[in-house]
This record gives sequence, structure tokens and C-alpha cells, in this order.
Amino acid sequence: MDRNCQKVIDARLKLAKLELQVALLARAGLKRWEIATALAIQQGTVKSQLERVAAKLGCGWKYRTDIIWPELEEDVRQAVQALKEQGSNSSNTREGTGVISAGQYGSRGAGGEIAATAVRQVISFNSARRAMEGDLSPHEAAVLQLQGLPSKAGSAYLHQARAVQWQLLLLGEGRVLHVGAAARFWMKPALAVLAGNRYIRYLYSDNVDEPYRPWWLPYTTNGRVRGTRAAYYKIGDASAGDYVRNYLEAWLDGELGEYVASLHARMQQRWQALSRIARTSGRPEPMPPPTWVQLLAEARRVVGVS
Repeated sequence: MDRNCQKVIDARLKLAKLELQVALLARAGLKRWEIATALAIQQGTVKSQLERVAAKLGCGWKYRTDIIWPELEEDVRQAVQALKEQGSNSSNTREGTGVISAGQYGSRGAGGEIAATAVRQVISFNSARRAMEGDLSPHEAAVLQLQGLPSKAGSAYLHQARAVQWQLLLLGEGRVLHVGAAARFWMKPALAVLAGNRYIRYLYSDNVDEPYRPWWLPYTTNGRVRGTRAAYYKIGDASAGDYVRNYLEAWLDGELGEYVASLHARMQQRWQALSRIARTSGRPEPMPPPTWVQLLAEARRVVGVS
């Protein structure tokens, strides 16, 4: 057995100052980005410091009882608790659980809930031949493009659609909602409600454009930071398409500001907690997130709301 696992170790005597600060925050449950932000260092530095800590203290150092650790200062302890509580509240929020009352934004038609539609459909020989010969309308070619049969007409049609942040596309007998990467981030609650009520169904991501990943994105999430990509959503029929359009327009007019305010409040809470840790650790405060006015202006610009 490793001798380090048999004798009592004082972490303050084994670790350098930065190693000790990083180790204490890691033991408290902070993620690498949070540690790096609080201590004004790079995430790569956090990783290397944790590797040094492991080399000095041995296996399972976070949870071993034979290692003596200094108590976290009260300000740091409260800040860590605030981060954990915020993360818990975020994880309890489920996407797609909103319910829309029928008729609020238009008729769903007599068919009730929209039936789930297969993402990939079998492409007939005749359709493939017509696509190769260029004997299809642009929207028909786009349907086949989404089903895996590329063509110049389909590519051109979808390229034009991508020029708008969100747009309903008439594709054959059905409808497809294309949402750009940035718009998808800002319209997330509205899209979740529509998906939860089966008005739209996610098809797949559009990887043509770069994902939306602003510098302040880590302030908004408690999990792994990932950029948002553009996506296509399947819509059942014309009446559902009208409903989706009306709902999104109403949501942008009436609820976008509230969503931006909730994001800003979350970002401020996380920044304030990390700033408290930074001050207590003798480090400069991290860069503050954008103001509510700046975020709202960005959201409105992205989704095309004047």
C-alpha cells in the first residue's frame, strides 16, 4: 500500500500556495472554469496544479481522511455554497415541460397533437433521379438534402434560409423550422415549450456555421460549457406551422426580456460568488458579465427584434 495512505499528512506543509488554493476549491466542488476564474489563472494551469497535488498527496487525495486540510474562510465557504445552490436550482429546471393552452396562438387543427415524424425517410428512386437531373423545385430539393441526398438546388435553398436567424421553410408537404445558432440560444425556452407540446420535433444540428459561444457563456451554466449550434425542427402541417410562427413572434415580443433578465441574474450571482473567492484569495476580480441592457441588445439583434 502507498505509504502516503498510511500516515497523517498536513496539506499546508506539502503543497505550494497556489496548489493549496486550487486543491481547496476542487475539494469544495468547484469546476475547473470556476477555479480558474476565481484565481485569475488559465484552466490549463488549474489542470497542471491538480496533477501536482495528486503527485504530492497520492491517490484519492480529495476524499482521504489521513490528510489535514485548513478550513475554508467564511467568505469562500459562503461563495461556494451559493454556487452549489445555483447549480442545484439550474439542474431542477427541465426543458420542454411548458404547456401551451390550445388556441392561445392559433389553431392546431383537428388532428390534435402532432404525431412524431421519422427523421430520415426512404428516398424513392424517382425522387433521386429527378434530383440528379435538376428536375425538382428548390424546396423539394431541400427536402431531399435534409434526408441525405445533396444537390445544388437544395444547398442553395438551405443557404438562403440560413441567412435568417429563424425561418419556417416549406419543404414538400410538411414544414421545417430552421433556427440559427445564436437565435437558438436566445429562444431556448420557447423552443423547449413547442417541443414539449409536440408542435416541433428536433431533426438534427446544422454544422455549416460556427456554434454560438460568447465569452460569458460559462456564467450561464452549471454543467459543461458547449456552444449552441443551428438546428432544424420538423413541423407537422401548415396549421402547426402558423401556430409555431405566431407563438415564436409573441414570445419574442413579450417574454424575451424576462428570459434575458433571468440569465443576467444567474450570471451576476455566479460572478459575485467567484469575485468573493478571488478577493479572499488575494486575486483580482474576474471580468464581470455583460449588463442586462447589453444582453438584451445582443438578444434582440440576433433574433431580429427591433
